[in-house]
Order: sequence, then C-alpha cells, then structure tokens
Amino acid sequence: MALAAATFAAACGPGAPPAAHEDHRQTFEGLTLSQSTQGHPTWTLHARTALMFEDAKTADLEAPAMDFYREGRAVSHVKARTGTVQTETHDVRLSSSVVLDSFADHSRLTTEVLLYSSKTGRFHTDEDVTVTRPEGVIHGQGMDATPDLSEIRIFRQSSVLSGKSQAPE
Repeated sequence: MALAAATFAAACGPGAPPAAHEDHRQTFEGLTLSQSTQGHPTWTLHARTALMFEDAKTADLEAPAMDFYREGRAVSHVKARTGTVQTETHDVRLSSSVVLDSFADHSRLTTEVLLYSSKTGRFHTDEDVTVTRPEGVIHGQGMDATPDLSEIRIFRQSSVLSGKSQAPE
C-alpha cells in the first residue's frame, strides 16, 4: 500500500512555543490524507484542523471524515467530532458521535469510538454500537467490520428485526 502525500490546504498556524518537555507541534487547517493500493484509492481522510505532534507521531483531528473506496467507487463514509491519526501507521481513532454510512445496503453504524487499522483495513470498537439496516436494528457492545459493513461481527448483541414475516406453508 502506498500513502499519497498529505495535502495541507490553507496555512500552518504558529502554535504557542512548546515547552522543553512538550512535543514539537504544528497546526494545519484543512488536512487531507489519502491511501491507495496499486494506484486505486483505498480511503481519503479530511479534517477541519489537525494539531500535529511530531515527537508522538500523531495528529489530533477536528471534524474528521473518511471516505472508503472499492474499485474506484466510494462504498462508505464515516464522520466524527474528533479523532487522532498515527502518522507512521495511518491508523485512525474516531471519537464522539461517530456515524458510518454504507452506500451498498443503506446501513448506518453509530458509536462513540471507532478505530480503523490501516494494516488490516478494518474497523474495531469495544464501545456500544447500533447498526440500523432496512430490515432492522442491531445493538451491541464491541464490533469488528469492513469499512462498507459487508462483513460485520457485533459482540454482546440484541436485535430488533422488522419487515414482513413469511407464514410457513
């Protein structure tokens, strides 16, 4: 996998001078990161602002949103109020009002913390989750899934299914 160059739209802001024990940090407005595999986009991350901590190799994100792709087409979109990206591994932690929408089956996942592993290409959380699909709602605690929610394991779950029931013949 290759990580495309990060685009830092707007300008770097001069933060307060770091104390001797603090990480070196920079503030970016309009951060965009992209990852691709064999020339095809895998995901794109956008954030309103990013506070980069060079020594910790992390960036704290405000209003992060990610789009995931398969064969050049967007398959899902996830957004949150805050997040963190590991600048070396490109793992992402989304937090506070996380909403993931899958375009193929019109499902929606909501939780408070969602972790994306760039190495495995999967999401994980130990928090409470709710998955809403046309056929019903699933609640649980803990989850592992692909970005388009085509493969999803929800732990400690309860389900409410709706739709037409079929009478036995």
